[in-house]
Amino acid sequence: MTSDYCGHTVQDIAGLIGGKWTMQILWELRGADCRYAELQRRVPGISQKVLSSELKSLVRAGLVEREVVATTPPQVTYRITEKGRSLDDVVATLHRWGSDHARRA
Repeated sequence: MTSDYCGHTVQDIAGLIGGKWTMQILWELRGADCRYAELQRRVPGISQKVLSSELKSLVRAGLVEREVVATTPPQVTYRITEKGRSLDDVVATLHRWGSDHARRA
């Protein structure tokens, strides 16, 4: 059996959604659009640099869109795209699994 699916390997797909913070970012955006600072508050422990990098990757992949409103300072809002929404079941399943199996110290 091949690991190729419509021109994308399993490794490509895992690289796209397998980042440490990717699923949590998508989880937060599935409920509502978020401005950058709000998203950073909703994802505790993520640095500004990593959040910026993850969001850029998600935008490039077409899973998230970025809207800039020309104000001073500019307001940037992130929202999940239809392509990103197609991962809702996967994200919800992983979230549920994590909640069920989280290690408690």
